[in-house]
Amino acid sequence: MRLTLLVVPVLLSLATAIHAAAQAPLPHDPTHATTSATWCAAHAAKGELVAALSDCDHAVASQPNSKIALSNRGTVWLLAKEYTRAVRDFDAAIAVEPGDAALFFNRGIANGSLGERAKAIADYGQAIVLKADFAEALHNRGVEYERAGDTAAALADFRKALDINADLKPSADGIRRLSRGQL
Repeated sequence: MRLTLLVVPVLLSLATAIHAAAQAPLPHDPTHATTSATWCAAHAAKGELVAALSDCDHAVASQPNSKIALSNRGTVWLLAKEYTRAVRDFDAAIAVEPGDAALFFNRGIANGSLGERAKAIADYGQAIVLKADFAEALHNRGVEYERAGDTAAALADFRKALDINADLKPSADGIRRLSRGQL
């Protein structure tokens, strides 16, 4: 049995990164301190994780209280499967901007990947509190409930996710799987 976790880490400056990448050649020159968060996102979007981390580190060093710099670096850590480091950066970003649902969602992915089910469920729950129509957060929380053995809660979240986004196939698959008792 395979559970599908929706991994849509949010690079907060991705739109800016796409514009910047079109305007200047990669790799990024570290002297461009004002754009390092943007370059971090541009490199990450291209799968260039070493370059992305270099620029993210530069961005965080230049602006240690920047939600975007911290979130982007956390997202790169997620992509690199360095989940403890990702949690640390998302913690710092949440301290700066506790009202951002995407930060809790991304930290939920990292916590779930670390096997921290209760923390992941709490993170997805907070993302849903902040953005009630966050179907992906509902789905991922359902996956964590399923992994924790709480079938009723998993089914409820999968159903709510489908109510918001009827095209969310992994949630429909979860309902079918749980309805057949395939845990």
